[in-house]
Amino acid sequence: MDNELPKINCTTTVTIKNTKTNYIYADEAEKDADIANPNTSTTAADIAQDIKVEISPKGMEVLKRIMNQANDKPKS
Repeated sequence: MDNELPKINCTTTVTIKNTKTNYIYADEAEKDADIANPNTSTTAADIAQDIKVEISPKGMEVLKRIMNQANDKPKS
């Protein structure tokens, strides 16, 4: 099928951080426990989540090819 998207291997890194204290949580469970802890003032609004996606050079070439094909199509 021509409409299937190719699979591109990548590595994702998620960082969960308390914006008030700059503390970086080990995982979602630690963040949830901090929010639920009545002894801290942490709320969900204090949490930021950053996601870093790393794509191999081969994957970037595939992505460039797809983007170029999309740009080459006539606009309707």
